[in-house]
Amino acid sequence: MVGALALALSDAVLQGAQDEAPEPGPAAAAITLLGHEPGMTIERLRRALRLSHPGAVRLIDRLVAEGVVERRPSERDRRAVALYLTGGGERNCAAILAVRQQRIAHALAALEPAERETLGRLTGKLLKSLVHDLDQAYSVCRLCDPGVCTDCPVAAALDESV
Repeated sequence: MVGALALALSDAVLQGAQDEAPEPGPAAAAITLLGHEPGMTIERLRRALRLSHPGAVRLIDRLVAEGVVERRPSERDRRAVALYLTGGGERNCAAILAVRQQRIAHALAALEPAERETLGRLTGKLLKSLVHDLDQAYSVCRLCDPGVCTDCPVAAALDESV
């Protein structure tokens, strides 16, 4: 049942997020990751989305052509390119996060407040046990909204592993 629930919720969130992105596939996750961490490199984005380097470059090329992402020289590494959302990209990001929140709220509406609180604690515990490195953390949190995640169990798991 947990597997079915995870798939049902994941499908609802991914479909809604992709509907708000300029294209289906990993574009929504790329946009939300760049909204969460402006200046991310293609390499970090590639690893978070589990794409090949050429696949990530093609994705960014398309998002640049759509006017939602821009490339800038990295301030940390002159060899790297930093990725930032444009104004249009920020609007896409807000729409993706809004539909994500709506889909999750719809699913959780079946629970009483105390049940949601219990589910939140259990979910945090499970997430902490599943995330072991930074690449995995970025992958798990690729559609997260840092504005509502006030006590991130993924960040806590990373802090404990250091």
